[in-house]
Amino acid sequence: MLSHNKSILNMAKCKTNFDNLCDRELLEQILRTLQDSSSTLAGEKSHQRLYDNKALMDLLHIKDKYLKKLRDNGYLGYSREGDKYWYSQKDVDDFLNRFHYDAFATNPLCPIWEGGDL
Repeated sequence: MLSHNKSILNMAKCKTNFDNLCDRELLEQILRTLQDSSSTLAGEKSHQRLYDNKALMDLLHIKDKYLKKLRDNGYLGYSREGDKYWYSQKDVDDFLNRFHYDAFATNPLCPIWEGGDL
């Protein structure tokens, strides 16, 4: 991300130079800047957290049969190498977001119950 900010800073400094460039040179400069920033972002994504079956079962407090069911039914994305399954943080986040339900009693006019029977 730091090099992305440097690229933007360099573009701002060189703004007067851009005025002197022809269209092709300008497009090449923009392309180089985008490639630099995308390679930086790709490098940041490569450090994304990965889970194996055991780590994900511990994280979600589920058993191996339920994890297999989530995978087999297409609810949970994964990568597979041989007999080893890997789950990225994005796979886990997508799964949790898919089955997320907002609280429905968020109206400030609803009475607040303080224990006891409803």
